[in-house]
Amino acid sequence: MRPSDLARYGLWAAVAITARRNRREYGVATAWLTHLAGNTLTLLLPDVVRRLPLERVPPALQPLLRTLQRRLDDPRYAGYAAPLALGFILSYPDFSIYHGRWAERKLMGFGADSLPHAAAAYALARLVSETLVTLDEELPAGHRLKPPARWAAGHVDALATAAVVLVTLIWELGEYLAHEAEVQATGRDPREVNMQWSLPDALTDAIANLLGLLLALAVRHRALAGRPQPHPT
Repeated sequence: MRPSDLARYGLWAAVAITARRNRREYGVATAWLTHLAGNTLTLLLPDVVRRLPLERVPPALQPLLRTLQRRLDDPRYAGYAAPLALGFILSYPDFSIYHGRWAERKLMGFGADSLPHAAAAYALARLVSETLVTLDEELPAGHRLKPPARWAAGHVDALATAAVVLVTLIWELGEYLAHEAEVQATGRDPREVNMQWSLPDALTDAIANLLGLLLALAVRHRALAGRPQPHPT
C-alpha cells in the first residue's frame, strides 16, 4: 500500500469521526451527512476506478477510463483531495475554525478558513488542467472526442479558471442555504451553528479561491517552462 493511499484512508477516517461528532453536536444533515458523502466520493473513488476492468469497457470509452485511472492513481491525487477533507475536519466542534475563538482571529480580514479555501481552489485548478491534458493524450486520432479534447488541452488555463469560478459560486450558495437551514432547524444563534456564512466571509472566500487559482496557474506554467524543448531536426 502506497503512502498516498494511507493518507487518503487516514483522511477518510478523520472525516468519519468529525461527521459523527458533528451529528451529535448539531443534529442536522448539513453539518455531517453531505460532507461525509462528498468526501467519501473524493477519497475512495480511486479504489473504485482502480478495480474497473478496462477490457470490459467499450473501446470508445476506454480512453476516458484510462484518463480517470491515470489521474486518480497519481499519488498527487491524495493531496488534491485533502483540502476538501481538511476543511470539514477543522469544523470539529472542539476546535472549529469557523466559529468561536479561532474564527475571531483574522489577518487583513482573512480568517483561518481562508487556507482550506485557497488550497481547494489550487487543487481543483491543478486537477482540471492535468485531466484535460491527459484526456487529449489518451484519445486516439479519429475519436469523435479528439477535436474538443485537443481544443480543451490548449485552453486549460481558461477552463480551470471557469471551473474554480463555477464551483465558488455553487459552494457559496450552498453554504448560505445550509446556514439558513441550520439556524431554522436548531433555533441556535446564527454564530453557533456549524455552517457559518456572511457576505464579508463570502468575499474573502472568493479572494482566497482566486489566490489559490493564480498559484495553480503559476505552478503549471513554471513546470512547462522547465520542460526540455525538442530540438529541430
